[in-house]
Order: sequence, then structure tokens, then C-alpha cells
Amino acid sequence: MIHPILSLQARTQTFMLKHFRHTKYGRYMRKIRNTHLNESCFIIGNGPSLTKEDLATLHNKGIDTFAVNRIFKIFPQTEWRPTYYVNTDAVLIRDTLKEVDEIPAKIKFIPLQNKYYLGIKVKGAKYFFRNDRRENDQPEGFSLDCSEQVNIRGTVTIACMQLAMHLGYKHIYLLGIDHNFDKIITENGEIIIDPSVKNYFIEGYDSDISNEVQHDLGNTTRAYMDVRRFVDTTDVRIYNASRQTKLNAFDRV
Repeated sequence: MIHPILSLQARTQTFMLKHFRHTKYGRYMRKIRNTHLNESCFIIGNGPSLTKEDLATLHNKGIDTFAVNRIFKIFPQTEWRPTYYVNTDAVLIRDTLKEVDEIPAKIKFIPLQNKYYLGIKVKGAKYFFRNDRRENDQPEGFSLDCSEQVNIRGTVTIACMQLAMHLGYKHIYLLGIDHNFDKIITENGEIIIDPSVKNYFIEGYDSDISNEVQHDLGNTTRAYMDVRRFVDTTDVRIYNASRQTKLNAFDRV
């Protein structure tokens, strides 16, 4: 039998997830909406083309940046630190919680479900409602209001794009998003393995992962194309500034 207090807590959490917009977390997301209206930002990927020199330039110019996942592995090489940190992978957050807690980002955006269902509490986190259900999607699978939900599709980068637009950024630049891995699943469902391809900016980036990862590039590419179709209906522009990239959904600069 479930303890009455635990039962009440579970019901409260379920209610809050269903009515996220009206929670303290949803109110915070509304509060920060358009606080960077018409500004520019960079979304940093962890591909092998990412360099410490590029990050130094962003740091010296004081440009706002979003970073994800194991970006902390490049910290010993640079003074740069992200303005925002985003992680939607519960297993990754759990396994690297100490490092994530120590990231000195202005805001860490983390799914509320991680806290409620898995008991993962991130230091300094601001929580959003993670939507994985396609029937709840807004146009092109892109959330128009992050105080309601952030849609999860293929890659954490797309969550960053939604959050950047929510904050009001109008010119969004992608850096270090190579969109290529040594093991991929194509749009045709074909598995391609190329050991010569480097996955990340540093060797041993994901050496703590025991399971072999195959990246579904077909699904991710479709998600990026949906984003492009959506942003083309707005005054927001997304550019791909990655040094080496196979992502063609956005204009390169």
C-alpha cells in the first residue's frame, strides 16, 4: 500500500505536469519570455569541428550561448562558459550530475519530469515540461510557448532552438553541429558505419556509455527541416556557422 504522503505527492506532481503553465515553473518561463528580444545567440553543438578558438571569440565578444550535454569536457581548454545549459537526456543527467551541477550557466533548462519521476535534482535548474507526444505538438513540432511545453524531437539542439525563440532571440547561429557520426541510421533506415568519422570535439567524450549508440540522422534531419519550415513563417532566422557540417536545413554562414 502506498504511503498517504507519497500518494498525495504523486497526485500533486501529476496535476502540476498537466497544468504546467500555472505552476511556479511555468510562471518563470513566462517571466523570461522575450527578455532578449531581437538579440543574437549561438547554439553550441559538441561535434568535432567545435574549437576552443571559436569559443574564445564568443567569450571575448560577450555573445550569449546555449550549450548541451557533456559540453563541460571542453572547459579545461577555455575560459568560455555557456549562458544557458540544456539537457533533455535523463540518463545522461543522472550519470553526470556532479559535472552538470558545477556548470556556471546563467540558466540550466531541465525537464521537470526528471525531477518528479526520477528524483534527479539539478543545482540551479529552471524546469520545463518535456513533451514527447506528437499529438500534442504545435506547428511543425515546434513549441510556440515554452511556458506550456518544449517539444522533444531527435536532438537536444531543437529544444535549444525553442528556448532561444522563447527568450526572444531573432538571429540564432549553430556552431559545432556537424550532423555526422560514425554509426548512423539514414532516412531510408539503412545503418551506415564509418570508423573514420569522429563524433565529438574530444576523444572519450562518451566513454562512460556501455551501450553502442546509433544516431538516427534520418529522424533528426526531418526534425530540422520541420524547424526550417516553421521559422520561415516568422521573423526569426537560424544560420549554420559550423566549420564542417552535413546539416543543410539552414543557410550556412
